[in-house]
Order: sequence, then structure tokens, then C-alpha cells
Amino acid sequence: MNYLREVRKQYENYPYPFRDPKDEKKRLLTTEDSFLEKINHYCYAGKQDFNNYRALVAGGGTGSAAIFLAEQLCRRKGSEVVYLDISKKSMEVAQKRAAIRDLDNITWVHGSLLELPELELGTFNYINCVGVLHHLEDHHAGLQALGSVLAEDGCMGIMVYGRNGRTPVYQMQELMRLVNEEEEDMQVKVENTKRLLADLPPSNFFKRSEKEWLSEVEQYGDIGIYDLFLHSHDHGFDVLELYDWVESCGFHLIEFIGSKFESKIGYEPQTFIRHPALLKTIAKLPRPKQQAIAELLSGLIQRHSFYCSRKTKTIARLDDPDDVPFFLNPVPLGIPEMIEKSPGRKISLMSPDQISLQFLPGKHSAAIFRHLDGRRSLKTIFNRVRKEGHGTKVSNSELLEDFRPTYDILSNIGWLLLRHHSVQAFTSAALLQERVGSLRL
Repeated sequence: MNYLREVRKQYENYPYPFRDPKDEKKRLLTTEDSFLEKINHYCYAGKQDFNNYRALVAGGGTGSAAIFLAEQLCRRKGSEVVYLDISKKSMEVAQKRAAIRDLDNITWVHGSLLELPELELGTFNYINCVGVLHHLEDHHAGLQALGSVLAEDGCMGIMVYGRNGRTPVYQMQELMRLVNEEEEDMQVKVENTKRLLADLPPSNFFKRSEKEWLSEVEQYGDIGIYDLFLHSHDHGFDVLELYDWVESCGFHLIEFIGSKFESKIGYEPQTFIRHPALLKTIAKLPRPKQQAIAELLSGLIQRHSFYCSRKTKTIARLDDPDDVPFFLNPVPLGIPEMIEKSPGRKISLMSPDQISLQFLPGKHSAAIFRHLDGRRSLKTIFNRVRKEGHGTKVSNSELLEDFRPTYDILSNIGWLLLRHHSVQAFTSAALLQERVGSLRL
């Protein structure tokens, strides 16, 4: 058997997450790891143009990642998305959504990702596999199967659950396994869960943090209850196990990426520790151990989203003046204005996962941000800054170092990215969203 029978049964009866195809008339859903801007920045040093590009969505579910990728790639020459899932019901939902959007660049395949070596689908430049591998009996076999169809210079966007951050959920899953031990009817299991949730005592570990989790139940109803509390196989990872798993399968973990739930800075010990001597001690440890310390300090990392590849050093760095800095979404929180109005003062920010941050902009940051429009290269920006300074002789390297602390913190939050000037600017999610109004039901 290429997949766990109970897992397939669940997703045939409770396609997850719930999506109403008619909602495609109202909005385009984005998925964090599938922004072409992010893939380019983290996996191709900012130099991928995405023409003749093939993407696989392995475990495509109800279709959000496949549709978001297809919407972006249909604007690039000769590109294709392949959707793969074990659940016909989930695939039917995804196909209806794609039909409403008039997307014809998706190939639909019903099957298990473990069958990839035999499916003869060719190789892929990018593989999206979100919320899938932790449901396999053998997650090593799953990652190796994905690797068998990954192009040599390709990359993967993976999300698996975080064991430490999901501790209350795993206790509830164990509780429901005991309660439903003799029960086979899936809907009865759901009703038993509802009754138990209503009767949890205040001392219960899940009850103490239920506000963090019950939004999924409120949003998805019975589908959310089954996926959260009744899943037949749900394996959470901590950071060190994650690195061991990825590396044992022949890949390099490029970087954890931010989402609305977790940000990259949640993997940084200095986000939580202020004592210089303790930070100095931790800084001597290998990078994975530093991130493991941060994970345990935070307690908030419920899922690990990351890119991986066979290659190393794939991230765009703030060293090439021909790179273009740009905000992934509209400039958040009026940062340029804050820098302009508070010269020489620390700027306070709140990350998407509600981590409070401060940084001190360089003396040229305000001038740099005035010319940062998402299309100008650093070289062009720096030339304009020099002109504003009436012939100031500050060099590109000096301006880079002045800008670096500001760039690093905004990049770590996931807001500011780089692409090489030779790559065409990406169509923003906001512009993609504008097309929604022209769709027909």
C-alpha cells in the first residue's frame, strides 16, 4: 500500500481545508511558500525568470497552492503546474476552482506521491509539498520520492508540523484515540470530540491554549475537527529531527520561511535572549542547535515551513549592486515614513507572529528607502542617494553596510526580498487579485 488507508478515507470524506469553489469570484488565496518572489530569492539567488518552468504540487488537497502557482506561472512562457493527490473528492474541489479561474496550465493526476518514481511525469523545477509528509508512515520515503523527480538545480517548499508547538493538540489526539478506540463511524468520532471539547476542565493543557486552535474549528467545522483532533497519522518534528531527516535524504535545508503564523526570527535565539554572555555562548553552537534553542524558547512554532535543495548558497545576498530590493507586499506599517521622521532613533515593529522587534536604521536608510520602488537596482538607488548628497563620495560598499542592518531585519520578517535586475518584475498578489472580478461562475 502506497499510503495509509485511513488517511485517504479521511480526505475522501472530509476534504481539507474546506473550500467553496464559488469563492473564486471573491478572492485569490495566496500560499506562503508559493510566491515566485520567495522561490526566486531563496532558491535561485534572485536569478530565476520562471520561463519553461515546471512545478509539482504533491498532495494538492483542495487546490490553493496549485491555483496560486498556476495564476502566477500563466504569465511566464511555457510553464506548467502538475497537481497530485490521493483524494478524488479533494481533486474535484480543486478542479472546480481552477475551471472558474479559466486556468488551463494545470495537469491533474490522482495518485500518491510515493508513486512518483513510476508515474513518468518528468522532472520539476519546483515541488510544493505542504502539510503532507507528516501524514506518511515513512516520511523518509516520501521526501526521497519527491527527490526522484526534482531537477538537479530545483528546489522544494515543504511544510510539516512542529512537535513542540503542537503539544496541546497531540495530547488531544491521544485523548480522542482512547475515547474512540472502539468507534469506526467517522461522524460519531467528530460528535464525541465536540462533546469532549465542551467539557474540558480549566486544568487541561489544551483548554489553557484553546484560543490558538479553535479558529480552525470555527472556520472549517467538522472538517477542521477531524484534521486537528482525529487524524490517524500526524507526526510532528522538532528542529533537530527536521535537519536530520532532510540531510539524510540528500538535501540541504536552505532556510525557514515566514508565514502569518511563524516568522524566520522565531528561529533566532537573539529574538528572545538579551544577555550578551549567554548569546555569545549560544553563537558558538552549530546553526541547527541555535535554532532548536529558539524553538524551545518560543513555544509558538506550530509548523515548520522551509525550502530545501541539493544545492547550497542559493539565497540572494545583499552584496550585488545589480540586485533589486523590493517588498513582497505593499510596504507594511509605513516603514519608510517612520525612518524618515525618526533619524537616529530605533524603530519598533511587530512581526506577523506578534514578536516585538527594534532596529536602528543606518544614516542613509531614509534616503535609500525614498528610491526603493521595487524596480530600481541597488546600484541605481545608491547613485541617486549620492546625487542627493551633492557629490558625496560614499561608496557602494559603504552604503551596502549602512543599509544591511535594516535590510536584515525586514528580510528576516519576510517583508523585503531581492531579485536580480535581469529578471522581469513579478506580478504582485494585489494585481493578481484584481483579475478576480472578471471571472464568471
